[in-house]
Order: sequence, then C-alpha cells, then structure tokens
Amino acid sequence: MLCLHRKYHYSLKVKSKIMENIEGLFKKFVYTGVGLVSLTKDRLQNTIDEMIKDEKISEKEGEKLVSDFFENTESKKNELEDQLKGVVTKAVSKFQFASSSKLEELTNRIKVLEQLLKGEK
Repeated sequence: MLCLHRKYHYSLKVKSKIMENIEGLFKKFVYTGVGLVSLTKDRLQNTIDEMIKDEKISEKEGEKLVSDFFENTESKKNELEDQLKGVVTKAVSKFQFASSSKLEELTNRIKVLEQLLKGEK
C-alpha cells in the first residue's frame, strides 16, 4: 500500500511541474506581448510627433491616431487573453487533474487504509 501512496505523490509532483511549465510559458508569452505593444507605442508616438512637426497632420489628428491605437490594442489584448485562457483550460483538461476536494478525499482514504494495514500487522 505504501508503494501506491508514493506513486500517487509522484504523480502529483509530475502534474505540478507540468503546470509550473505551462504557467511559465504563459507568463513569457504575456510579457513578450506587453513588450511588443510598448515598443510599437513608442515608435507610433515618435512617428506621429514627426508628422505633426512636419505639419503633415494636426495635433488633434495625432491624438486621435494614438487614441485609436490604444483602443484597438486593448480590444486585441482582451481577445488574446480569452484565447490563451481557452488554450490553458484545454491543456489542463487533457491532463485530467483532480480537484482539490477529490485530492483531499483520496488522501484521507489512503490514510485510513494505511491505518488499517498498521492495525493488521
């Protein structure tokens, strides 16, 4: 029975490592996206400033372009978050992780069985 208990804990450790890796990849992906948006925003602002300076567009038009960019970026960010949540949910479901209540139930059952085995010896 002790062997089963060890396998159970080993399985939990493996699943925990997998989740840590998924979470790490998710964070890297988000940080990369934030960096790209920041870089794009800076370049856009510089380009608009140059266009205003060269009198190709008015200051009001420049502000509108920046405002539109941020609105579009926010919308795309929300779409991306929804897609990523879907991907993570799908990946997690493939591993068939037990809920915390199910894990607690199984842990208690193992403890009871171990106590029964100790009583038989």
